[in-house]
Amino acid sequence: MLTLAEVLEDPTLRPAAPMVVAGVDAVEGAQVRWVHSSEVVEIAALLSGGELLLTGGELLTGLRPAAQISYVTSLAARGVAALAVQSAGTGHGLPGELVAAAEQAGLPLIELRQVVPFVEVAEAVNRRIASSQLAALSVADSLSRELEEVLAAQPTHVARLVETTAHRLGARVRLADLGGRTLGEADALGEGAEPALSSTRLMVHGIEAAVLDIEHGPELEASMVEVVVTRIRTIFALALSPLLQPSLTRLAGDSLVELIASGGGGDRLAELARSVGLPTARPLAVALLERSPVAEAETETLVARAVPAALTGTHDGWCVAVVPLPRAHADRGAALTALREAGLSGALGPIVPDIQHASRSLAEARSTYRIGRSSKWGDTLHDAADYLVERMAERWLPRSAVQELTWEAMGEVVQYDAQHGTELVRTLDVWLSTGCNATAAAGLLFLERQSLHKRLKRIFELLGGDPRDRGMLGALSFAAKITRGNTRLREDQRD
Repeated sequence: MLTLAEVLEDPTLRPAAPMVVAGVDAVEGAQVRWVHSSEVVEIAALLSGGELLLTGGELLTGLRPAAQISYVTSLAARGVAALAVQSAGTGHGLPGELVAAAEQAGLPLIELRQVVPFVEVAEAVNRRIASSQLAALSVADSLSRELEEVLAAQPTHVARLVETTAHRLGARVRLADLGGRTLGEADALGEGAEPALSSTRLMVHGIEAAVLDIEHGPELEASMVEVVVTRIRTIFALALSPLLQPSLTRLAGDSLVELIASGGGGDRLAELARSVGLPTARPLAVALLERSPVAEAETETLVARAVPAALTGTHDGWCVAVVPLPRAHADRGAALTALREAGLSGALGPIVPDIQHASRSLAEARSTYRIGRSSKWGDTLHDAADYLVERMAERWLPRSAVQELTWEAMGEVVQYDAQHGTELVRTLDVWLSTGCNATAAAGLLFLERQSLHKRLKRIFELLGGDPRDRGMLGALSFAAKITRGNTRLREDQRD
């Protein structure tokens, strides 16, 4: 691979006047495995990491801010090396939301201020990358032949494979299962500079099963190690298969949750679902649950008792539960009740038609949890159905439309909250959500009925009268929900 800095200096790309506008700190360590150009918005699932993605700016900058943020986040999750967006010809620079999202994700974002032929850039840089791989392929071929001989003599002797790899590369090599148990270890690393670590997860029958760590000196480039590992990992998988067979089902479940969480899909997702017994063409919902601070396994145990058909796994410190729903809404309601009765906290995403759409249910569960933390309801396990308006408005309505709608419907109420630090918008939202039932609203807000009526009186004064007398309830309810659900709008009000 080439470094990103080297690619930016390539004669075919330099005329574009590239400028790094986000993720500057990540540029130095970024390695480019391939250069690819595409205008497809949902390209992330087709990438495998290490790409420099070239794209025109007109289509991308024309998307809604939420879609731009989702685009950048998905690329970062796939391990893309950098995103280069052509601003030349658009008449303006890159949107602030796009730049901020890339900075937060740690994804180098490069503005191409002049027009260059993407095809020529890709051909030139990819030719350099392919040339630099020839030496690595030679080393990889030689090592793989040695390992094949070891495997032929001793089919399950993974320790010998590790020793051979360490001595051939002059490196420190460790093979461990996903629980951290060492399966083989050898040290042939000489004295010298601080070693670099290359860590690779090995697949057995398409399931992540072990980790191969290679510590190497500066004379062995990380890109060469990657090429070598690509050639030898199949040999390691053959040796590991008999040793790990009993735990492969559990590993398949963990891999399925990881793929859903990363936004992946396709045949791989369906294959993993079938391997753990999940139907691939039936409705389901995904829950995002807080893990027990006392015992990590306790959350999974509670889920298994509440919804026996659910598949659980861990991602980014959360418990993720995939809940099959043969009867769709009826089963979802039962699952929601059971999870709440089990004392679990988090959020249950919406129903999606099949496993291919599971990542959407999980994404909506995340949004539901974020919005629900300032909820009008008292539940600790939030239901995506309670926040449909808030979620859709935040994702699809431009900020300007939200601002105009809320200002026209109840601008003075929003302004009063911003100036006095009150909660009139929340009070109005709760009151409307309970069917204008003062007793129920007061209970949800933990207020005395007299205090609630004082708030409602102030709201009615600001609205110019009781909204029940003028057919305003629908518009007010919508405006209150999108105001409370739209994080950016609330930040603008505070400013």
